[in-house]
Amino acid sequence: MIAAGTGLAPFRGAVVDRTAALAEGAELAPALCYFGCDAPDADFLHAGELRAAEAAGAVSLRPAFSTAGTFVQHRVAVEADEVWELLGAGARVYVCGDGSRMAPGVRDAFRTLYRDRTPDADGPAADAWLDGLITEGRYIEDVYAAG
Repeated sequence: MIAAGTGLAPFRGAVVDRTAALAEGAELAPALCYFGCDAPDADFLHAGELRAAEAAGAVSLRPAFSTAGTFVQHRVAVEADEVWELLGAGARVYVCGDGSRMAPGVRDAFRTLYRDRTPDADGPAADAWLDGLITEGRYIEDVYAAG
């Protein structure tokens, strides 16, 4: 799950569902939640709820704070080895929020992730790989264009 700002809202439901499933004894695949906001003390929405879900093992929170110069695509790039491993295991990527800056940045981070880990991969190959994930329903965006 990758979001910025209010794009986090739809992922709350997924986190709540995962937390409830764990409470019922379910075994779940790992879930990472990358989300961006300005600052942890200003707009880390639902921090208590999300931290409790993380403590329960329902999700691994990956905040990115723009006041520190970090955006979600930067954090994905830094943690690319883990993301790549999960993709290799069949993970799905859900992107929600700003479609004008965040979503293109995340797509670029994923293309770079592929190029860096695939011998002789170039830009068109990375585009084809990402398009394949989209076609397979493994990379899904629900974004809005800021006006």
